[in-house]
Amino acid sequence: MNLKEEWESRGLVYQFSDEKLFDAYNKWGEKFYIWFDPSADSLQIGNMFSVMAAIHLMKYGNKCYFLVWGATGMIWDPSLKDAERSFLSEEQLRHNEQSIYNQLKTFLNNIKKNYDIDFDYEMVNNYDFFKWMDYLKFLREVWKYMTINTMIAKESVKKRITDPDKSITYAEFSYMLIQWFDFLTLFDKYGVKMQLGWSDQRWNVTTWMELIRKKLDKEAFCMTIPLVTDASGAKYGKSAGNAVRVDRTKNSPYFVYQFFMNAEDELIGKLLKVFSLKSVEEIDEIVAKHNEKPELRYGQKELASRVVEVLFGKEAVIQAEKISKVLFGWENIMDTIKWFNESDLDALAVETWWINVKESGIGNLESGIKVLDMFTEVGLTSSNGDAKKMIQSASLFINEEKISNPQMIISKENFVNGILLLRKGKKQFKVVRLW
Repeated sequence: MNLKEEWESRGLVYQFSDEKLFDAYNKWGEKFYIWFDPSADSLQIGNMFSVMAAIHLMKYGNKCYFLVWGATGMIWDPSLKDAERSFLSEEQLRHNEQSIYNQLKTFLNNIKKNYDIDFDYEMVNNYDFFKWMDYLKFLREVWKYMTINTMIAKESVKKRITDPDKSITYAEFSYMLIQWFDFLTLFDKYGVKMQLGWSDQRWNVTTWMELIRKKLDKEAFCMTIPLVTDASGAKYGKSAGNAVRVDRTKNSPYFVYQFFMNAEDELIGKLLKVFSLKSVEEIDEIVAKHNEKPELRYGQKELASRVVEVLFGKEAVIQAEKISKVLFGWENIMDTIKWFNESDLDALAVETWWINVKESGIGNLESGIKVLDMFTEVGLTSSNGDAKKMIQSASLFINEEKISNPQMIISKENFVNGILLLRKGKKQFKVVRLW
């Protein structure tokens, strides 16, 4: 496949400014950019769709400029907002920018290492474009080429102006000038000819492209990729307003793995084509095999594995699968735990919440700990009386063995690979560790 054929097969093309861009970017050596909003200190799954789109373009020998909005973040985009957002402090913005830079570099270097793909990229911050610019120069360099008529034609701005119960500040109104200057600077200074954006940013990307032609009398390109949505039409990766973060200290590889294990059947092929470096033909085979017996969730397992692999690496996939085997009973749980390494045990403890027997008030393993005390101390039961009732109803387990004797005493001999696995009912786990 050539570039256009592959992008269309992967469902990455929404709109583009000119057919010529595919010829240009199919021949290697061109430059493009995507941008990131530093309103938080972590990228989310939605951001990673655009990063993967960039990788699918960099595979053809093109260089991507990953632009963090250090300047734009001081103003914010009024799009789809009913009121002005609160400003973050400069200290918080700088922290968020650095966090995003670090995540991007880790992710991109991981792709290079694990997939033996070489591509070129550069990190830039638009704060550097503005920090030495005075206001008069900004008026001459930017405002001169942008009309008020163009700016108020943008739907999100028009709503804020025409609604008597709403308003828009001059700072927010000027936001789009900053965004246009990004493309102008990257085009003029670095030779970046294309802006890659989301379909809901179409007005922006086409306007900035036309203004480059107006100011520099040169040709630029733009292309938008479709918004990735779930079956309900909501942006993928968000639930009740909470985004899935790709910072493993906020959302672990296991969490991300399980998130994609819950993907709807109809999204498997769509997500794999964006979030996987497998060929389109290989992905079609995965979908076909999945559709033979959807109840086995083969497609979800492939999807979850491939996403965690590109985000965190192959070792993270193995670990997420191990923890899933334990918490969902895919195989013999205790046999699986016997082969856990230290990192696996740490990860399991985090996912189940854990307690250190030496530092807790459970008791002394040398003299033995009563099973009722153990379950109550770790919070699986509210009291020893509650624990006794749970035992009578066959609802409490230690190392996957049903407890029948409320007088049972626990000692070091009960621990497997340094841990004791407690379970209440089918899915409530707690790990007790020796250290």
